Amino acid sequence: MKKHRALWVILIVIVVLAAAAAGGWYWLSTKAAQAEQAHSTVYAQYASMTAAVDSVTLTVTEDGSPVSEYDLQKLGLRDDLMNKVTAQFSETDRMTAEQFAALGIREKLNWAKNAHPAPYPCTVSMEQFDAAAVLADLRSMKRAAAENAYTVLEDGVYTVHAEVPGNELNESAVLDGLRASAASLGVTADGPQDAAFELTSVDCYKQPEITTATLRDTPDSLFRKALAELEIKVTFNADTAQYLPHGEETLTSHDLASIVDLDPDGTVTVDEKVLSEKVSKLAEGYSKQDAPFLFDSWVKGLTEIRFITCDYRIDVQSLTEQIRTQLLTMQPGSVSAEAVCYGKDGKPFSLGDSYIEVDFDNQQMTFIKDGRLVVNTNIVTGALNGHQTPTGLYETHGKEHDVWLKGDDYLVFVKYWVSVVGDIIGLHDASWRSNFGASFYVYGGSHGCVNTPEEAMALIWNLAEDGTPVLMHGANEWYEPANGNPRETKDPARGTTSKVTVPNGTRVLEPGSSRIEIQPDDVVPFALPKEAGQDEDPPTNTTDTAKPVS
Repeated sequence: MKKHRALWVILIVIVVLAAAAAGGWYWLSTKAAQAEQAHSTVYAQYASMTAAVDSVTLTVTEDGSPVSEYDLQKLGLRDDLMNKVTAQFSETDRMTAEQFAALGIREKLNWAKNAHPAPYPCTVSMEQFDAAAVLADLRSMKRAAAENAYTVLEDGVYTVHAEVPGNELNESAVLDGLRASAASLGVTADGPQDAAFELTSVDCYKQPEITTATLRDTPDSLFRKALAELEIKVTFNADTAQYLPHGEETLTSHDLASIVDLDPDGTVTVDEKVLSEKVSKLAEGYSKQDAPFLFDSWVKGLTEIRFITCDYRIDVQSLTEQIRTQLLTMQPGSVSAEAVCYGKDGKPFSLGDSYIEVDFDNQQMTFIKDGRLVVNTNIVTGALNGHQTPTGLYETHGKEHDVWLKGDDYLVFVKYWVSVVGDIIGLHDASWRSNFGASFYVYGGSHGCVNTPEEAMALIWNLAEDGTPVLMHGANEWYEPANGNPRETKDPARGTTSKVTVPNGTRVLEPGSSRIEIQPDDVVPFALPKEAGQDEDPPTNTTDTAKPVS
């Protein structure tokens, strides 16, 4: 009986111990499962925060327009922030679920015994901040430098131009702003903590160094400085110095101080009355009364025409305007003035832009129309044995074509006739001549008319209008041709003499020793002439009704 009781006691003890062991194992397994669940939560936080590190961005805009977005890697901040996040989690925390499940129950329970508070937010440390990528993008954008305020003289008015803002980067301010914005970048358990930086939120652009408030070059200061250095030199009769009084006068800053002034609005003013009085006084010494007319001869250059006299006076009004224009620039300068020929009627005198010059000494005729050379040709004028072509200033006043001309000892036919002196001396072609120019006129000259090569005469006949001035000038006195022409211009101002080669591009005909110089078609701005009589009525002149001429 006692033996059975002992067996039952042993059996009960074994059952109790087995039950206790089973209960302990169940408890340990439950705790291990709970630890795995808790670890899964911690690991999820770790994974979320580390993933968020690579999602953090700094958005940069300029005046509301996007520049770009920059992650922490570009800003040099990723590794430091990743270390901060990782430091919150133990090595076991950072195990994957599989790695943690492989641990023993004791290790799991030991891990579970430790506190696992929620991770705290992490922000970047700025020691490694690198703004190079941002600055590179900002520098690549088109930018304009700020413009300083300045004062300038424009059209006689000192004008203050205000400063103009630019968008050239003030990089130190931009860097400060980037640092301040980037310092808030970070991560939380909920995800990335982004930031934005708007350039214009800081003083991001370089400012003008000079503004209207700090401008020292005011209109008044610039005017006073310019006036102190102002000087105007006036040259009189430089081109006619051989014949007229000439020289140079200087208007100093002292002289000009009483003439030029500055209005409160910055306008430079000139006292016209005082200036005119000073100019008149300066000009007095550069006039000449009863002087020969100075004519710019095609071959001779400036020449005295003694059968025309005039009073040479400086045009005070024109010179005053030149000086006034120079004064309005407030810059030292030079002006020039040439005396103007005034006729006895008190009006300016000149031949105008269209005229014909007959040069006896060089036996050349030149036709200028509207200021352009049409033809320069050798000619034959009246013989020096009593048939000289008269000198003087005349006008063309009649043109005829296909005309018979007669005199005491001749009867000739010409294609082109232009009356000059009355109706008995004119310009005409001379088909009976093979030579023009040189000294042919001394013994073999005309009866007074100007014999002209046909091609040159065709141009004159077609293009010279009635009333065109004809200036005929020269010594017109006999000399011995065998000794050479003593009056021929040795150094022509323009054109050539009969023995000199003309420039390339000029059409030249040289029958014998004659020469005709006609401007090429692309130089003369006129239509070339038709043949005389074309599209007109036939001539009525015949040998029986020949035109009596000299």
